[in-house]
Parts: sequence; C-alpha cells; structure tokens
Amino acid sequence: MPTTPAVSHLPPTARGRLPVIGHALQFVRGPLNVLQDLRGQGDIVTLQVGRLPIHVVNSPQLLHRVLVTDAGSYTKGRMYDKTRPVVGNGIATSEGAFHHRQRRLIMPAFHRPRLRGYSEAMREQAEAAIASWLPGQRIAVDRAMHTMSVGTTVRTLFGTGIDNRTIAEIDSCVGVFLKQVIVRTMTPNLVESLPLPGTRKFEAARKRLKAIVDTILDERLRATQERDDLLSLLIAARDEESGEPLSRQQLHDEVVTMIVAGADSTAYTLSWLLYELGRNPAVEARLHHELDTVLNGRPVTFDDLPRLAYTQRLIQETLRLHSVSWIQMRRTITPVTLGDARLPAGAEILFSATTMHRDPGLYPHPLRFDPDRWLSPHQREAFQPFSAGPRKCPGDHFSLTQLAIDIATIAARWRLVPAGRRRVREVPAAVLRPDHLPMVVRARS
Repeated sequence: MPTTPAVSHLPPTARGRLPVIGHALQFVRGPLNVLQDLRGQGDIVTLQVGRLPIHVVNSPQLLHRVLVTDAGSYTKGRMYDKTRPVVGNGIATSEGAFHHRQRRLIMPAFHRPRLRGYSEAMREQAEAAIASWLPGQRIAVDRAMHTMSVGTTVRTLFGTGIDNRTIAEIDSCVGVFLKQVIVRTMTPNLVESLPLPGTRKFEAARKRLKAIVDTILDERLRATQERDDLLSLLIAARDEESGEPLSRQQLHDEVVTMIVAGADSTAYTLSWLLYELGRNPAVEARLHHELDTVLNGRPVTFDDLPRLAYTQRLIQETLRLHSVSWIQMRRTITPVTLGDARLPAGAEILFSATTMHRDPGLYPHPLRFDPDRWLSPHQREAFQPFSAGPRKCPGDHFSLTQLAIDIATIAARWRLVPAGRRRVREVPAAVLRPDHLPMVVRARS
C-alpha cells in the first residue's frame, strides 16, 4: 500500500545565510542570480531577510495551487504592503470582499468594445511619439518607450487636456517609486524610518503624484461634460448589487494604481521587444513581412490584431524571456500545506515568473528568443506574465492590445538597431527593466 510523503514543518533554508541579515544583502545585490540558484535547491526554499522568512516557490504546479486552486488561503503579501503608501487600497493591493467589488466595478472598462476605442488613442500616441525621429538618430529606447507609455496611460485614463509637463512629472514620480519598492520589500522595516536619500525621494514623489491626481479628480468630478475615457467609466460605474459608485478615495486609488501598474510594465516590455528585434534580423524580417502583408501601408486598427499572428507570438516570447513582473508575493491567511511543507498563517511566499520562464525543463533553450516556440502548447501553470486566478491582472488584454498597436506602428515605419556592442544589463527594480538601451533609428527600406 503506498504511503503519503511526510510533511515537514518548514521548507529548507537556502544556502549562504549570513548572521543577523540572513540573505538580504545577497538578494539586494543580485536578486535574479539568487532566485535562479534557488531553482536547483527544491520546489520551496526559504530566504531569510533579517528575522523574516520568505518562502520561494519554484514549482509551476505548486504555484498554481497558490494562485488558483487555493487562492482563498492567501492575501497579497509584503511586496504589496510596500506599495500601499502610494497606490492606497486600489485593485492591486485590496483584499477580500472589497477586492471582489472593485473587480466587478472596474472590469467593464476593459471589455473588448472598450479596447477598440482605446486602441485609437494608443495608435495616435505612438504615431506622435515617433513622428520626430530621424534616420541615423540615436535614442534611449527605454526612456522613449517609457515616456510614450506614460502618455498613452494618461490619455486613455483622462482623455485629452493633460499637458506634457504634467505627464513628465507623473513619469518622474513613477520612476522614483518603482526604484524603491523592491529595496523596501527585501530590507528590514527599520530602514524605512531612517532619513536616507531614497526614503526622502520616495515620500516627495508620493506626495506629488497624489497632488496631481487629486487636482485632475477635483476638476472631473465638478465637470458636467460627458467624456469617453477610463476615468469617466470609473466615475459612472455602479455596483450591480448595491448600486453604490466608487468613492472619491477609491477613484484616487484606482487611478494611481493604473498609472503605476500600467505604464512601466508596457514600456519595458516594448523596450525588450525592440531590443530583441535589433538582435534578431530574421525575426524582424518576418514581422515586417506580416505588417506589410496585413496592413499594406495603412495604420493598424483594432480589427487587424487577430490577423497579426506572428506579432502576437513575438509579444508572447518577449513576455516569457523578459517578464517585467519578475517577482510577486503572497501571504498565508491560515496554516497551509504546500508540497512537503507546512506553512503557518502569516507566512510570506515569493515567486518569480522570470526564473520560471527561463527553466530549461519547461522551455527548451530558454535564453533563445524564438517566437515560434508558441506554435506548440506549453504548461499554463508555467507562463505567468499577468499572474493567474482571481487576482490576475485585470488590464492584461489592455496591455496586450497596447503592445500590438505600438509595435505595429513603430515597425511599419522604422527599424531600430543596437548602438555599439555594450551589453544591456537587466535591472530588477519593481519591474525588470534594461539599465540603458541606446539604439539607432533606421528608415524602413
């Protein structure tokens, strides 16, 4: 008769733990290397951050249990605690019945009929962003895509009427915030109370972003003119059960959440995609052939997207190899059994889509950029660019639409080739971004 494997109380502790600080220093210095090394140490391995144990899940099957099967046994966790001072109780950080109500109110704004309307603003913003490019011009692609993406997010949220100076301020505030989130997550809480330069910048950016959003909200709530943008939909939304609208504080928190979550993830995914096109001429040639065949020189529309099959695979492969949402966390509500470990209530759980997406056991030749690998089926549990289950990103289709519109608009007119031989380094901040991505603009022949 088969026996049930014994369940231990806690997972094994990762190698290299130091006195007092545990693994915090190694993680802050090289988090991707630490997480990649942990994949060979077990399905669940514990990192020690000061006195706080953080349990890293490496198995796609166990991760599926955390995110989907047993999702009700977990809340969002420490990383989201550190974002709450900026985004408040928005959909990314809220919990329980309040979160479910928010999803009911917000999801209609991301349904397919709405995406069609947003796609026009996306294309117009992309066209405006690349209109000033010149053949032979050297540009910092990561900065250019970030500026463009923030502009797109602001325009789809608020419509027209937001000046470029305000957009630039929003861009700057988001950049400061995202640099600090991972540091705050992986260092003891005491560090936040110290008068360090990073802490002061974080607080100044938080206050400025709040003031900008408050000013826009005040103007819109006083206005009587009907508008067709995301904020208007949020203001008009009513709970189907209670008939209640979103409160002013909820509107503020959702707007800030959309700005912070949307702009960076799309910007840096697009940056990595352009980087891979510059490194892979054969992939770029196939993209150009598809765009020329389907679009025949006209601007891309929402209805074109289903016919851009290679473009969609190109986006999927970028999301796999360069998962900008490289780290996420959960916290147990009650004691749980996960694999051969028994975790107490309040245990912190961490998982990395990036290291999972680069596992050779799941994706052969994982560091090879190959859009055609998506012609074959893959484990759903192993591909997590937008998370999964009841906490899956509500803006996933919005993001995929924007990526397709942006790359079709850029690649129909321009090529971008690497400027020099300098290696592009991955920077694991709140999102996984390139440290600097200089490229040279070339006109399509």
